[in-house]
Amino acid sequence: MNVSIDLWPQRLLWMGDPRAVAIFSVKVPRGEPGPWLRRGDWRPWRQGSTATEGLNRWWLNNEPHLRRDAFASINRFYGWQRAQKYVVRLGAIFVDIDCGRDGWDYSAEEAADVLGELVQRGRLARPSMFQFSGRGLWAFWLLRDEREPSTTPFANAENRELWTALQQRTADVIATDVPDLRLDRTAGEFTRVTRLHGSVNPAADRRVHYELLPGPAGEPIRYSLEDLAGFYGLQRPATRRPLDEPEEDWRDVALEAHRRRVDMQDEEGRRKQAVVRPGVDPRLSELGRRGHVKLWRERLRFLERVRVEVHGGVIPCGRRYNMVSAYACCYAKLTRDPSELAGKVATLGRQFCEQPAENRMTDAELRGITEHALRWVRSGGKFRNSTLAAAAGLDPVGDRERIERLGLNLSTGPKGRNERMRERRELAREILRAALHRGEDPPSVRNFARMLREAGCATGRSTAHALLGELWAEFRPEEGSVFAEETAV
Repeated sequence: MNVSIDLWPQRLLWMGDPRAVAIFSVKVPRGEPGPWLRRGDWRPWRQGSTATEGLNRWWLNNEPHLRRDAFASINRFYGWQRAQKYVVRLGAIFVDIDCGRDGWDYSAEEAADVLGELVQRGRLARPSMFQFSGRGLWAFWLLRDEREPSTTPFANAENRELWTALQQRTADVIATDVPDLRLDRTAGEFTRVTRLHGSVNPAADRRVHYELLPGPAGEPIRYSLEDLAGFYGLQRPATRRPLDEPEEDWRDVALEAHRRRVDMQDEEGRRKQAVVRPGVDPRLSELGRRGHVKLWRERLRFLERVRVEVHGGVIPCGRRYNMVSAYACCYAKLTRDPSELAGKVATLGRQFCEQPAENRMTDAELRGITEHALRWVRSGGKFRNSTLAAAAGLDPVGDRERIERLGLNLSTGPKGRNERMRERRELAREILRAALHRGEDPPSVRNFARMLREAGCATGRSTAHALLGELWAEFRPEEGSVFAEETAV
């Protein structure tokens, strides 16, 4: 039998609720390194976990570890530990039957036939799925939530109690009608794990495989807890467990708090997404959003100045791919609308790039630049100002002064800030000294900031005001305090 490792059975068990956590376990011979190894962690069982929404990425990274003696949880959790108190979603009712251990045992296929006979007699609900584990047979009755059929039941106290009763009743029916079957009664617990489809069971040297059992509609039957309770004549708990059972009550309160917290997070995310500028991460604070927009607008402004002041308004042929890509990444940080970004990139490539007859930019190149920028933004891409300067055709080391005159700051960190402040102060001192030597009145804060910017030193009004007051007090100490009060007004 050619069976590859696959998670399709687990995807059926883990339907809906993408934030619920699935847990994997791998059995490793003692003393051997294995997956998910932490310092001093040489126990034979290794455990890894992932939220259901990240399952595909987690699977790609960990599939090689899951080919032998690999298991996954049937139910899911809201914590990152496989503990009963953290169960949040109930995936299935199940039974585990040991087969082929002795010469007189049923084989797994014979055990499946016996369960089929119980179904025909109306003693047992029709299973949704079988697992042939190599040394036994597992039968699963897939579950769905009564109110939300697109997900599995929520594990509140009432559903836990009903789930436990159904586990017990299912095992009782099989044990009563076919006492020769070696039913593992201890397997019916909330935290049980079961082998992965296609993994190897070393004890039997066989591959595990699952089989779906189509129902009347041609698809495997997915039951609500109420459906199974009605089939077996069980009553659903009418009220919560009494408060004299604090452990169950605590679990239920914790689960409800978890559900409310997830709902609030979803609502907050939708609210932010509705009011935030497209392309800006909604998780940022309002101040962070302003800084994000300001940063990428300043970088676009730098690229525009390079295009106009360095390249004469037309990006040369040898620079166009890098510069258009830099433009596209900056635009993509401000708007992730593919059509809007594609329009900006197409306009830039066709109107502001050199297009020699023998080497024109094609539509395919422009589409590729747009798609690359979108992928880069979605993956959380970033680049430094020095990288942007290099993409614009300037040397971050040799052209440092020129780059900063064009409005791009290459001085970062405390050392760079101190150096930049010294240079700004010296430039401001020269400007003010020259004005005083010409017999002019001190400039206004607005004009002083403009003069500093024109000299290649990007400065806001608050910094210009502080420098002007400081330097005026240095040149005219007797008038410094009066000047500071006047400019502040």
